[in-house]
Amino acid sequence: MTHASETTRAGSTPARVVLAFDLDGPTGEAMVSGKIWQRPGYFALGAYGPHRAVPRILDVLRGHRVAATFFTPAWVARTWPELCRRILAEGHEMAGHGDRHEKFYGRGRDDQADILRRSQQSFRDVLGHRALGFRAPSGDLAPETPELLAEHGYTYSSSMRGGDQPYRYAGVPLVEIPAKSLFDDYSVFAYHRAPDFPSGLDRIAPYRPAFRSWAEEVEAAAEEGLTVSTIWHPKVIGTPGRTVLMDEFIGGLVDRDDVRVMRADEVAAEHGAVSAV
Repeated sequence: MTHASETTRAGSTPARVVLAFDLDGPTGEAMVSGKIWQRPGYFALGAYGPHRAVPRILDVLRGHRVAATFFTPAWVARTWPELCRRILAEGHEMAGHGDRHEKFYGRGRDDQADILRRSQQSFRDVLGHRALGFRAPSGDLAPETPELLAEHGYTYSSSMRGGDQPYRYAGVPLVEIPAKSLFDDYSVFAYHRAPDFPSGLDRIAPYRPAFRSWAEEVEAAAEEGLTVSTIWHPKVIGTPGRTVLMDEFIGGLVDRDDVRVMRADEVAAEHGAVSAV
């Protein structure tokens, strides 16, 4: 995959922060393999996101009058349709995240296309329109995935980790909005038992230092006019204690004159992505 060079306009424009939530629910490899249906506790761990965490997160976003993007597997949209329609009704963006959170790298072209086709159809059925945005589960884009995304009506991706500014793919009408792994709440807050995941993570980080490190990254991004996107998961970041600090973090963003809080589709539109659905 190739892309055009980025341009950094230090100090000339505000930084852009996309509050992006990966609304996975219980989808993922265990659902793709079918093992989750023998693990009710594991299912419940994922279902905490749409069942309990998202309403709490929506309250925080509404309190600060900011809009976010929810990258959502189509299975979640079909299973919690009223919640997903509420997200839209409150001014947020619903974007694609596979059907059941399938990894795309190493998957055949026809299989990828079928996942994208079914996902877009579910969005039309449940939400009334297709998704414009897509985030590859685990950031695993295959070389042919950008072309397939464009063919199935997506105008931007937020999957890759290698940039500070959005860019356009060479030869494909698709914008990429990079999102760094350091803004992934799994890296600091997620530790699941049976199975142990993420592998090798032996403790959960203290809450306040984690949010402080994210605020420091935004501070530096504001100095250079960069674009930042979170990789937050409601089932991870949406617990009562973490939501309190998320509320403070977002409040700090809103108070800054050198930061704009935007939906991902709004950022993509500024880089030439088609915004009509």
